[in-house]
Amino acid sequence: MKKKEIILVVLIAGIGDLILASRSIRAIRNRFQDAKIHLLTSTEAFPIAKSYPYIDHTWAFPIRELRKSKTYIFDILRLVRELRKIDFDIVVNLYRIFSSGGAIKLGLLFILLKSYVKIGHDNKGFGLFINRKVPPGTLKDRHFADAIMEIAQEAGGIPDDKGIEVFWSQEAESKWQHLFADPDIMRVAINPGGERANRRWNPDHYALVTDNLIDRFNARIFILGGPGEEKIAEEILIKMRNKAIDLSGQLTLNDLVYIIDQMDLLVTNDSAPMHIAAAVKTPVVAIFGPEDLRLFGPYTTPDLYRIVFKDVDCRPCKKKDCKRPLCLDQITPEEVFEKCVEILKPR
Repeated sequence: MKKKEIILVVLIAGIGDLILASRSIRAIRNRFQDAKIHLLTSTEAFPIAKSYPYIDHTWAFPIRELRKSKTYIFDILRLVRELRKIDFDIVVNLYRIFSSGGAIKLGLLFILLKSYVKIGHDNKGFGLFINRKVPPGTLKDRHFADAIMEIAQEAGGIPDDKGIEVFWSQEAESKWQHLFADPDIMRVAINPGGERANRRWNPDHYALVTDNLIDRFNARIFILGGPGEEKIAEEILIKMRNKAIDLSGQLTLNDLVYIIDQMDLLVTNDSAPMHIAAAVKTPVVAIFGPEDLRLFGPYTTPDLYRIVFKDVDCRPCKKKDCKRPLCLDQITPEEVFEKCVEILKPR
């Protein structure tokens, strides 16, 4: 009998990146239907990565933890030791290479992985560590989801037209379905947080938008937020004239996916929840600050999203912090509310 291929997909990146990469991973599955497909991803993305039906085994790489404490190097060494026990037929890195430092670090990992076929983005020196390469310019100025499909196709991937996907656990559905017993009430979630402060729109503005949505549509408002973002939700609740359901700090990643799937609209900063909404076909109004929306905008059909941004001279930029984020400060509640009305009106 023919030996079944064992493939390792490497995507040590964030939650949104995994979701945008889902169609590329699925393309690899389309080509290798009987293969054993492993995914090496970040610990943040790991909880939902386990739910993808076309991934057989998921490994968590503590990249962000390592940045905070070098003691995590021992966890990484143990992880690599386990990976080295497997003779992979193909190892493919789906993430784009942005820096020489990143290329070297990932290259060291690729040296240790056992496979005759190693595939990736030939940029910043990473080509030295792989033997099948996607040229540097191939991925330039393209949406991330489209760009990395080039790498998946180099690995033999066969694209389809299903778009990006994300899944949640049955436990999440059982835990929160009581909130959605009345199908006639319009449900709107807001996501005022985000990993980087310079991507967060003013909480006062969110309060104005949510009050207007309640006045106009009699909407039920849900405030989302990860651990540590409860204060942002509290700021909004204090400023609101109406009541809202505060879920900040209470949701696992699987919970978040299910909650967003149940919404009629998500209003959000540029963040992972934006990509979750796009993947589950929930309409989304996305507020963009410094990032390039051409590369990381909502990857869904035009009728399901609106983007609000200001084309100031200094954007797009890669700053992790900004004392005066003009790109966000110039966006008004009226503009965001107008986009919400525009996308809700046909429903």
